[in-house]
Amino acid sequence: MSEKSDSSERLSFRSQFAKEGVNGMLKRLEEMPSEWTIIQLTRAVDPNEYFSIRQPNYSPKLKDFFLTRFPCGTELLKKNSPVCVKLSWPEDATGDLIQSFLNIKEKLGQRKGTSAHIQKIRNEASSDVERLCREIGPMCFKEWSCLVLGKLMNKALEDEIREAVDKRIGNADISIRQRYMCYLIGEGSCHLENGDIEVALYQVFDGNESLAINVLECLIRIKETLESRLHVAARHPVLLVLDDHFDNVSWECTPLLKRHPVSRVFSLHVAHALFTSHKDHIKGGLREINENEVCYYVVNPDGNLPSVEEHIPKFFRKRFPQWIGIIGKKPTEEELIKALTESNTYVYCGHGSGSQYIASERIQRLKVKPLQMLFGCSSVALKDLGGHTEMYGDVMEFAIACSGCTLGMLWPVTCYDTDRITMVLANISLPGTPVDINTFEEIQGKTKKEPELLRAMRQVRECVNLFSNGAALIARGIPIKLVPDKTTSSDFSSDTSESK
Repeated sequence: MSEKSDSSERLSFRSQFAKEGVNGMLKRLEEMPSEWTIIQLTRAVDPNEYFSIRQPNYSPKLKDFFLTRFPCGTELLKKNSPVCVKLSWPEDATGDLIQSFLNIKEKLGQRKGTSAHIQKIRNEASSDVERLCREIGPMCFKEWSCLVLGKLMNKALEDEIREAVDKRIGNADISIRQRYMCYLIGEGSCHLENGDIEVALYQVFDGNESLAINVLECLIRIKETLESRLHVAARHPVLLVLDDHFDNVSWECTPLLKRHPVSRVFSLHVAHALFTSHKDHIKGGLREINENEVCYYVVNPDGNLPSVEEHIPKFFRKRFPQWIGIIGKKPTEEELIKALTESNTYVYCGHGSGSQYIASERIQRLKVKPLQMLFGCSSVALKDLGGHTEMYGDVMEFAIACSGCTLGMLWPVTCYDTDRITMVLANISLPGTPVDINTFEEIQGKTKKEPELLRAMRQVRECVNLFSNGAALIARGIPIKLVPDKTTSSDFSSDTSESK
């Protein structure tokens, strides 16, 4: 309980961090791992909105919004202060970004009509998700796409770029922020057209055209010589802090981010509170979990998902015979409390998030274990209550209870793909011998594992038949890594030098 009390204190508006204002915020950032980068997306609010009552699941038209990049730990201590840029959704876009995703969620939740009609609606919605994910980068971030990316893991590559920029800038009288922005443009140049680099530099060096042109030549040369390496270079995790209505968007499946580890946190303060609660187990920016501790699962508790009950238990029993679980019946609150507090990982395969079986106030009072995987429709989605009320979701209870990370679905999904996601994720990220997800026989030969959960999710999203089902899979919390027990050997090997 002491860890949780300490975490609650750090979230309090009466905490020393809160009292110190901006300096308190910077102290929070300095304490967090230097591997983390926090990216905040905030919609610009029209003052007129305060005088009107917003209806549930209706968003005012997206116009301007702000992208703020917060470096953490030693990266911040290098005086690379947070940077913020103002962006906008194009007026001539096919549709409003946020409202488009709200419409998609409604289509994916369609249950009326024939099976053929419902499938047709889902296919259309899935195509819309895929199209919007492709468009978000060039239409939303444009020349500032580079600000969304995490830190390069290859320190030598990072140093090579920064040294080239420093050499070109020379003794020019510029601010630390301007220099840092040039670094970031160079490190993300593989995602930018030459014209984008030029536009970004004219904004960085507003009023100093000659310096902008001088640095432009350097960054274009960096792009030409390092583009292939930068495209596959592994990056450290990004933690997304999203404005309420931005939370409906599948940012993780944009070309910018889909190959990299990304999680969502409810605020910078929550990220810091989770770090504080788990810091004794965090190494290299990853919350480590002992791979051999027993997990607990609940499968088809309502008894009306026969295909799920047919496949998932067979897989779990073959793959993880030591796991404990409940199949085909509703768990009691006492059973769920034991699952959430005594097992390192809790897996739920049923309708929704499973919160219908335990009161939210009970979860808040717990100190839950590090990882929950909730494979139900909209299991980690936030509900729009309308009016001036902030969006809310059951998943917030796990954050209050100091969960390290909760995986789940952003909108309604189908059983077949969700079962595949569950089994493929287990095969890739968890210890032991993988089994074929169709025959449940052990797979012979070496199978490449990925113990870092956020990196494994990237591969899992590609195993589905319907793009929208893979795009629904997100994580909320801090990065997780499964590590071998010191007394046993493990077949884990994480190749993060380059992303294919």
